Amino acid sequence: MRPGALKSILPMKRFLILLLSLSVLGCSDDDGGSEPNPNFDLVLGTWNLTELTVSPAQDINEDGASTTNILEELTCISARITLREDNTWTYTGNDVIITTITGGLFKFFCSDETRNDGGNWDVQGNLVRLVDATGNLTQFTFNSTDNTLTNIIGENLPGLQAEIYSK
Repeated sequence: MRPGALKSILPMKRFLILLLSLSVLGCSDDDGGSEPNPNFDLVLGTWNLTELTVSPAQDINEDGASTTNILEELTCISARITLREDNTWTYTGNDVIITTITGGLFKFFCSDETRNDGGNWDVQGNLVRLVDATGNLTQFTFNSTDNTLTNIIGENLPGLQAEIYSK
């Protein structure tokens, strides 16, 4: 062995030991599984539509009191979402139809037809995500204190602000 060979091997050997140490320490215990989301069991079940909000407030039934929750004005609106343990969901309900009249005025009607929908769902943190058969995604925020699912739509009339479901 030539005299300088050992000196050149030692730094390489130290580098390999350092690299091997980092790769062993950098590995995590990843067996493909993850902790179950504690909200999973809390969001299972049937959720009923309790608020359907608009902006600005409206007096739909012309009783002199305006509100942003049109369910207080139109009692014919109803909807229900059921989240099942196998990560499937179903929706049944009738829609509100909003027509622009003129000058910032709107007419509200309840749909005569019941709409049924469904698909798959998951929960990530406090977000409940529903995907229908055509791939449309609707996200709800789960509030465990109020026991509500809220979908913020964020549109002004003739669109909707939010829909809120409660157990």
